[in-house]
Order: sequence, then C-alpha cells, then structure tokens
Amino acid sequence: MFKSSIGRASGPAVLTLTLILAGATACGPTDPGATQAGAEPAAATVADPAATAAGGSPAAAARPAGATPHARAASPATGRPTPGKAPVTAAPAGDQQAAIGSPGRDGGAVTAATKNLQLTAYDPAGGTAVLSATGPGATAPTSPTAAPGTAPGASPSAVPSAAPSAAAAVQPGQLIASPPTAAAPQGALVAVTGVRPGAGNTLALTTRPATLAELLGGTEADGNVPVDPHGITVTPLVKDLKATAGLTGNGVQADASGTLEVNLKAPVPLPDGASLDASGSLQLHPAVHFAYHGAAAGSPRTASIGFDLGAHAQWKVTGDAARSTGAAPIRVPFAKLQASPVLTVAGLPVVVNLGLTCYLEVSADGQVHLEAEQDATGTWAVRADYTGGKGWTPVTSAETKVTPVHVRLNGKAGVRAALGAEISLGLYDTVGVEATVAPYLRAQAEGSLVADSSGNPPQVQGSWSLVGGVDLNGSLLAHLKVFGTPIIEGKLPLPPFHREWPLLGGSATLPAPQHS
Repeated sequence: MFKSSIGRASGPAVLTLTLILAGATACGPTDPGATQAGAEPAAATVADPAATAAGGSPAAAARPAGATPHARAASPATGRPTPGKAPVTAAPAGDQQAAIGSPGRDGGAVTAATKNLQLTAYDPAGGTAVLSATGPGATAPTSPTAAPGTAPGASPSAVPSAAPSAAAAVQPGQLIASPPTAAAPQGALVAVTGVRPGAGNTLALTTRPATLAELLGGTEADGNVPVDPHGITVTPLVKDLKATAGLTGNGVQADASGTLEVNLKAPVPLPDGASLDASGSLQLHPAVHFAYHGAAAGSPRTASIGFDLGAHAQWKVTGDAARSTGAAPIRVPFAKLQASPVLTVAGLPVVVNLGLTCYLEVSADGQVHLEAEQDATGTWAVRADYTGGKGWTPVTSAETKVTPVHVRLNGKAGVRAALGAEISLGLYDTVGVEATVAPYLRAQAEGSLVADSSGNPPQVQGSWSLVGGVDLNGSLLAHLKVFGTPIIEGKLPLPPFHREWPLLGGSATLPAPQHS
C-alpha cells in the first residue's frame, strides 16, 4: 500500500484502495508489499444514513479484532503538519469560490485576494474560461455607470457593474485555483493571459495551464487527510450493488471521514454459459497524502502525492466450472468510485482526483466445484515522490491479514479468485499515477478439500494446495508536470510486485467409512 494520502473531498476509493485486499492472504507475511520502487445504472453519491462522524483516530494497533483498519491519516482538522510547515487540511465541503491572486514577489505562495468569483465555464483544450460573480452582492451595481446611448450631460443610470469591477481585480499574469464546480468537476489551475467583460456579471478569460510551483512558490507543506466518503460518487456496474456511508462496522467513529461500505452480489459468467455466484462486502477508509517543499527555479526541491486505504473485506465465490476459463481470467467490474477531495495548502485549494474501478476476477483450468470465502483486513498505499535532480520515484507498500479462509473444492483443477481495483490519482483533472492491485486466493486440487484458517484440521482426499498472493503494478505519467517538475517521457512503470505464500498444502486419503 502506499503510505501516501490525499485530502478530504469537497464533495467526494483511494484510494484507498485497500478494498481489494479482500482477496489477499492470510497467515503469510504481513507486509508482502515492502517499500519498492450489462447496463450501468446512473451514478449517485453514497447515501448518508448517519451523521458525519467526528471522533478520534485510534491507531491500527489498538483496533479491535475485525474492525476496519483506517488509512494512516491525521486528524482532518490539522493534517498533522510538521512544525514550521504550512498545514494541509480538508477544505470546507461545497465551497466553489476560486482563489485568484498574483505569485508572491518574494517567492512565496499566491496571496488570494479576489472573492465571490466562481468558474462557470471552462475549456482546458481551448484555454478559455468564464468567471461569474457570486454571493449576496453579485447582481447589485457597485458604481453608477452611463448606460450605452446616454446623451452627453444626461444623468447616468445605475447598471450592474460587477463584471467591470471584477475585471479590475482579475489581471493577466494572475493565477486561478478553482475547487470543483459544475464547469470544472475536477478543479482547475490556470494562469490568466487575457481578460474582457462578459455577459452580465461575468468575465471571459483566456488562460494557460499553471503549475503548483507557480501557485505555492517556496511553501513548505505536507500532510495526510482523510477523504470524506459522503462525497465519493459510486457508479454501480452490476445490478445488485449498494453503497452507504456512515460509522465503522462496529459502530465506532474512527475519524470525521467515517466509512464507505459497498455490498454486492453478481454472477461471474463462464465460457460454457454457466456462471459462478459471487458476493462481497467492502468497508473503506481512504486518505490522501500531499507534500510540497519549496520551489527553486520553477520546481520544488521535493514533492509527493499518493493515497492510503484501510479496509475490511469479505467475499465469496461459489459454483461449478465445467472446463477451463481460457488463457485470460474472467473479470467482472462491479463499481466505479470517484472523488475530488480539496486540500487547503497555504490557504489555497489543491484538488486531488481519485478514481477506482473495483472488480472480481476468477480463473480455472479444469473441472471443479468451488466454494471460496475470505475475511480480510489490510492497508495498502501508492505514492509518487519527487526529488530535485533525481526525478520521480514510485513507492508502494502493503499490509494484509486474512482470517478465516474457508475453501471447499471437489474436482481436478487450479482456481484463482481475486478482488481487485484499478486506481488513478492526479491533480486538477490530470492523471499522474495509475495502479492495479489484486490480492487473491489460489487453490490447486485433485480430489477434495475442505479447509479454513480457524484452526480446525482440513478434510482432504487426494493432493491439494492453497496459496495467498498479491499482484501490484502500474506507472507514473507525464501529467505529474503539474508540480512544475521536469516532464516524464511516456510512462514510468512501477516495479511489478508479485508475491505468494502458502496457506495450506499436502495430500491425504480420508478414512474408509465404517459399516455396521
């Protein structure tokens, strides 16, 4: 998992992403990822059956058994800043006012002075944008202005002049950092190149892309901020999927972000027209990580972006496979999760974009009856770190514990079942990190097997093995240039990570039945 995190949503996975750990392993290593470089229902924001939580953030070590682990994030109120550094905090939910100002003359961050302006149109490809006056005085005239066509010497009539007034406050060379709006749902960071009054209380702008180095200057800031699950948009990709946001599974409020829970039931189609039954439950605690340390010559000395995910997952796959599923495993995406949490850094909005596509994946190479069930807790994270003169480096880490594992096999085949996620992470609508993580359970049997990790001896006949594992791969993309760092040529792959560890294995013959 990545030990990075991203801020709170202005209206939100990592994430983080730990939800995929559901398929990971049990009694094997607790840190398999040691640091190393058809119709779709409409999307809906998760329901809010409970008030937003606001409690403490107990450490993982103090978690009760079975409790959902939390991403390693600081209090949402402070972002756990380092002394002498600007705090990284969650921005107020729903705030859509743009921060507008000129870069600091002393190399400091932009000082935002313009208020009550919102980005209401934005074309990043064309470099155009529209700002509209908002707030109680948005439509009130700020000064009397002669109406067009008024005869010389006639009394001027009062007409709305909010746009001309705003035009005086918005000048070429200034930067605009906008939180998500209807026109820019993933936020925007631009520099103004031209300004002219628009219709009504609006300004028509020409812009160019800006960088965090221009926005934050010599700011020193870092922090981990929980993502509010109430703002995560969940798009179901299967019919029977339910998403709720509220307290942790045991009723304890861990932090103000609460928990996102996704429950699903979906068939896994097989080549012969049959299907496996699959069901599962995921409880997620996503968080984001952001760090930025002092720009020099237009680039920071160091910078970092990433996410953590704490999760508790249960899943089950049951059915009969009559033959091989083929060379490629069968993948069933069941949900898309999207969030654009807004961080406040040096008083300025920094928008992080987090997207997850969650899926079930099953493969078999023979004829087998399968019942596989797992209960998993874990934390995993992905982070991209930048150091001046050295460039970008990917960092990954993972912690996973699965108990109990219940498996029933009868037949001759190898079976692999995974619960995974494809993750994207970026800033201001520019994806910078892509990753796929898939914890899994793999079983090989010739005969029959009934086994779990509860301590009971397995019931076996023939030969069998049970293995846990995790796969993680991905890449860093050129769009990390939003930091103001040198551009990555193409993609920089994350070092592929693959690890397996045995859970159970052996061979045996069941005693012959006793006849009376």
